[in-house]
Amino acid sequence: MTNFDVNLNHYSDAEKIFAKQVLDWFFQADEKSFLTVFLNPQEQKILLELAKQIGFSVRFGGGYQRAENKRALIGDHKENDFQISLLQLNYASHYVHLHHSTVLGSLLHHGISYDRIGDVIHENDNWQLLIDSSLADFVVENVKRAASKKITFEKIPFEKILNPQSDEKEKEIVISSQRIDLLISQIYNFSRAHAKDLIETGQVMVNWFEKDNTSYLAKLGDVVSTHGYGRIRLITTRGTTNRNKIRLKIGIVGKG
Repeated sequence: MTNFDVNLNHYSDAEKIFAKQVLDWFFQADEKSFLTVFLNPQEQKILLELAKQIGFSVRFGGGYQRAENKRALIGDHKENDFQISLLQLNYASHYVHLHHSTVLGSLLHHGISYDRIGDVIHENDNWQLLIDSSLADFVVENVKRAASKKITFEKIPFEKILNPQSDEKEKEIVISSQRIDLLISQIYNFSRAHAKDLIETGQVMVNWFEKDNTSYLAKLGDVVSTHGYGRIRLITTRGTTNRNKIRLKIGIVGKG
């Protein structure tokens, strides 16, 4: 049996819960290669860090080269099937405008969990979905609406995958501190008190994990997601103003 004596002290409480799940996957992969659910970028990072400590082989696949959400194959085996299907979303594009949240919501409404869904990608008005192959037929047969809009899904070969567009828009802001309560209140134009409420009720995530510390100082590279609003990526600082405020370049997806 592989030695799984690893140090988890540098992870947050939420990350430790995931790290312990990873260790359980390693136990299973010690006997036979193990295929995970879809993992967000921070989960991929944690899995890879632990795999390096222990000496496990890990490969990631998300259906296309620039995928954000990926499944992992753990173990020194020759298995290469990440069991991902590509679905095309069909709808009346001349009359209906879709959003990422609308497409995702159509799946969650049918009880499909986030970790069984890969990237939702689009190119102009064309939308596609990467999903756990075991759920592809269910989606095709049962998911017929996104909110009030009629839609259908069909399975298509990966040769037809889109060249997805990024929804992120870059902008520069001036801010007195990189505290997440101040950051989201300024970007989304609501009160600091409301920002604190959102953080304390688990509606704000930093790097895909809940962050309930309102005074947390976001670092460059952090991704701050706020439920119902979107997400902010801290790209770089551009010095300070005469009043010692920070010039911060950010990427925004959603409102802002």
